[in-house]
Amino acid sequence: SRRLSCVLLALINLRTASTLVPLSPSPPTHSLLQPSVSASAPTPQRAASSMSSSAPDVRLIDCCVNLADDMFQGRYNDKQKHDPDFDLVLERATAAGVQRMIGVSGSLSDSQHSIKVAKEWPNVFATVGVHPTRCTEFEEAEGGGDEHLGRLLALAKEGGDRVVAIGEIGLDYDRTQFCDKDVQMKWFLRQLELAKDVKLPIIFHNRNTGGDFERVVREHREDISGGVVHSFTGDVSEMQALCDLGLYIGINGCALKTEEGLEMARQVPLNRLVLETDAPWCGLRPSGPATKHVKTKFAEVKRDKFVHGTMVKDRQEPAHTLHIAEVLAAVKGVELSELAEATYANTINVLFPAEAAYTFPAPSRGAR
Repeated sequence: SRRLSCVLLALINLRTASTLVPLSPSPPTHSLLQPSVSASAPTPQRAASSMSSSAPDVRLIDCCVNLADDMFQGRYNDKQKHDPDFDLVLERATAAGVQRMIGVSGSLSDSQHSIKVAKEWPNVFATVGVHPTRCTEFEEAEGGGDEHLGRLLALAKEGGDRVVAIGEIGLDYDRTQFCDKDVQMKWFLRQLELAKDVKLPIIFHNRNTGGDFERVVREHREDISGGVVHSFTGDVSEMQALCDLGLYIGINGCALKTEEGLEMARQVPLNRLVLETDAPWCGLRPSGPATKHVKTKFAEVKRDKFVHGTMVKDRQEPAHTLHIAEVLAAVKGVELSELAEATYANTINVLFPAEAAYTFPAPSRGAR
């Protein structure tokens, strides 16, 4: 039941690194962060040693991470560069204060993978959906697009409480070479219907759409239970318009590459801001204007000199949510703890609304 889920999720929020009980059936000796442990498997404490400076005591949520990406299996451009270290990636996230991770999906197969991981790891949750640039999979699917949409609907229902949103769905006019505008729009609208059917919020994708995305959301706003505009990189006026529609703004390293991006992020109302990494992509640029605000350091090595238990250079991880939080706290002029709690509450409000009813007040328009 949803009430039981709330109780279990409340347990997950305790900051003891290894005392929580996995939701998947496994022996009671297993750690929270590892659904199955071998004699040689690393522990959360070992993963924590990749931090070269101690992490602050905050709680965070990574709203968007690409769990199915090959980089977490050690593959880059179809070439195996090092051993898979997905389990260690999740362990490092928890050591850095990331208490929940949302596995965002871009295809039917991504959705299946995200749900599988979410059922194995109690602090991972999934979305179901098809990315705008991959919407040709509806047109090419066996049985046609309607049947493909039906498969997504079945997945969303079968996933139960482990599925927290439909997404990522939307429009991307920067990459129409992968899927033209008409096909994107057709299946954006159909997936909006899917979200309405299953009564789930939405992880939105919006790139250079000339107002089309905002128009569609405005027209269908009454049918949308809530949503996050993932990896937002637009300007201040677009951000304000989306906030006025009641959406949340997801900020990762892609928005923080320029001074203009930092200024836009500074102006996102604190009650509309959520954190994300979009890992393994969208890291902060070492020479960019945001890097000077990063306080916590992680040990890392190049992929061809891989060390088990150490981060891979230039590969974003959910643990880097802490870096995004540090940058945003600095540019907004607030304490890290204040920003962390606000963004945590925002993410609960939009993606875990049943829990929010017991735990957090609704955000007010007057918040900073």
